[in-house]
Amino acid sequence: MAGTFVALVTPVAVGGAALNIRFLRKSGISSADSAASVGVSQVFAFALHILLLIIFVAITGTTRQHSLAPSVWVFIALGALVAAALLLLAFPAGRRLVQSRVAPAISQVIPRLLDVAQQPAKLAQGIGGALLVTGGNILCLDASVRALGGSVSLASVAVVFLTGNAIASVVPTPGGLGAVEAALSAGLTAAGLAGTTAVSAVLLFRTLTFWLPVAAGWVALHYLQRRDVI
Repeated sequence: MAGTFVALVTPVAVGGAALNIRFLRKSGISSADSAASVGVSQVFAFALHILLLIIFVAITGTTRQHSLAPSVWVFIALGALVAAALLLLAFPAGRRLVQSRVAPAISQVIPRLLDVAQQPAKLAQGIGGALLVTGGNILCLDASVRALGGSVSLASVAVVFLTGNAIASVVPTPGGLGAVEAALSAGLTAAGLAGTTAVSAVLLFRTLTFWLPVAAGWVALHYLQRRDVI
């Protein structure tokens, strides 16, 4: 919950990762192990994100009740991700950011990941947690669309969320503000939803998943600070 408040003032994933590392350090875990543990969780999330995107793109290709051909979705998803990656690498600061994340992954995250892979219970926890978070967000976006009278297949909504979230993750704005809304609205519109309905559904989704938890996150952050655990 504290992470939801931190996300309001930091780029996507950066603030949450820093908060988790600080919590682990305060719990007595070494700096290297703390960074490696948080890195492993991010690797799980990234890998499952890509896997789910591929699965749902395939599902839209086998379902007749959808408004986008899978080839179009593949073009949008891959093209947007490649463009975002090239944009990031086009600037020295972006290249330094990539290098700073790749180096620790090689030296710390990979050994920890291999260690977790040998523990089925821990592996299930990691995969299950990442799936729960992603699945909850997809269902919330789908519910927001339906609440406003829209009708888009769940598979298409999933592709929209996964693609939009991936694009927004490389945009250095607090909580992905602006980038998430634009990407999701464009995706839902491309999926056949009316423009006004798509924008309204995205704003409702962001209110539920981003803005409403902020107050509780502020309380949680101060509570944890008073207990000196972060």
